[in-house]
Amino acid sequence: MVQKNVFFYTKPGCSLCEKAMLRINRVRSDIPFHLDVIDITRSPELMREHGLHIPVVFIDGTEVFRYHVSEARFRELLARQAGMREQ
Repeated sequence: MVQKNVFFYTKPGCSLCEKAMLRINRVRSDIPFHLDVIDITRSPELMREHGLHIPVVFIDGTEVFRYHVSEARFRELLARQAGMREQ
């Protein structure tokens, strides 16, 4: 299976982000994927784009979660065959 690329947009002090990261890490212990954690406070552009809407999770360029991460749904999305996209 091809590893998925997951991008997790967060910022310090975000309690929803901390909860989401716990779920992401639980899944990651079972399903390998590449994870980029992006602190939006390091970029004015990202702050404008995501400032009040975090955490945000993308898998292979498609936004799949905002605010809350469902562990079961995250597992399902990662298990999809390469080339399939969530609409």
